[in-house]
Amino acid sequence: MRLVAATQPNPAKRHGIDMRFPVRGTGWIWPTLKVDLSASLSEVMGYPIQAAAYSHYGGFNVSRTYADFVNPDSSYYQAWIGAYVIFDDDQRKSFGFDDDGQPVPQDALNVLEADQRLVYWAAGCPKKFPNGRLVRPIVEWTAAEVESGGERWWKLDGRAETWSAYHRGKTREGNWRHYWASGQVPADAPHSVDDFHPLTYVGSIWLRYRPEWQATCAKFCICPEYTDRSGQKVAKDEQVEAECQAILDGIVFAKR
Repeated sequence: MRLVAATQPNPAKRHGIDMRFPVRGTGWIWPTLKVDLSASLSEVMGYPIQAAAYSHYGGFNVSRTYADFVNPDSSYYQAWIGAYVIFDDDQRKSFGFDDDGQPVPQDALNVLEADQRLVYWAAGCPKKFPNGRLVRPIVEWTAAEVESGGERWWKLDGRAETWSAYHRGKTREGNWRHYWASGQVPADAPHSVDDFHPLTYVGSIWLRYRPEWQATCAKFCICPEYTDRSGQKVAKDEQVEAECQAILDGIVFAKR
């Protein structure tokens, strides 16, 4: 995974920005997944923009060929932690904030949308809302100024509808990146969910603008809620949610 990631374009590396994650428990993938978010975010925003996303998700068990991120029997199913950096350009400065320095929740959701498109299109997910989006907020996201790692951040909390990347076997529409990152769920897996089933993300997105870097730093944690095939509601795992929050607080952005 590290060797493949090293061959991909990386705007963060080009700009000399590191996004470092603290020590995690054994439930998460060990290497950091590094993705160039520029094309996907540019498509969402309608103008060129440079961005990178680093993330971790439920890892691999030696008894399976697929990650816990796509294992409905795992507490880490669809749990996701990560960090973004979005760079200024001629059209837009301080992405995620208005002229008064207040956070713009829609911008944060746009970054989440861009990241989801990479995940779901790689999996060959055919679902989308009538407006073409893959993520739809359920309620208005709230914002509060908080301290994390000795710095002031804007923390946005909310819920959003989307679909799981879970599916059995392989899809013709999917590509190698999904199966390289998450593995392949067996075609006869006896899980209690349908392929690409609906779910709700319960998440937090933290934003901070760094004028000296001409970049907005963001970090996030997301846990799912969904209803299985029998009608049983599966809520986010409190232990995993606590892990997410602890890891999130320890993420460090640094300039090389």
